[in-house]
Amino acid sequence: MNDAIVERARKLTRQLETHNPFRIAGYLGIDVEYEDLGGLKGMYLCIKRNRYIVINNQLDDRLQEIVCAHELGHDQFHREMAQDRWLHEFSINNMRQRPEREANLFASEMLLQDCEVMTLAMGGYTIEQIAGELNTDVNLVALKLDTIRRDGYEFRQFESRDDFLRW
Repeated sequence: MNDAIVERARKLTRQLETHNPFRIAGYLGIDVEYEDLGGLKGMYLCIKRNRYIVINNQLDDRLQEIVCAHELGHDQFHREMAQDRWLHEFSINNMRQRPEREANLFASEMLLQDCEVMTLAMGGYTIEQIAGELNTDVNLVALKLDTIRRDGYEFRQFESRDDFLRW
């Protein structure tokens, strides 16, 4: 399944010539809306054939982008789980749940460029330093490094954390 997730993200970014999840959502016909969600960062819902991503308008622009990419992963691979009910924040935090890990893998592939991550990793940066340089979460970097490693490049193993996107 991981290969299919990576390939879908790559295909979308190549086909649309963008890594911008908001543009990709628009192309796919997904309505992206912004609301004050309190402690939630984002939600995904599919009602009949209408698909929605709602993002907390209190988040900074970069975190909104990460949440949008994550919710796009749910759209592409877990739509049946979101039929007539929201997939939302309470499960994003657990990287051990398969759907959340898959949505995060999709987001990492969509948002992070191989060449940028490889350059920093080969330059001796730690995972935290790479995440800081790229203004992203360490878990996305760890997933991206795992993908690059599967493509035949060697990096040391990095651990992901369970507090991904937690407030």
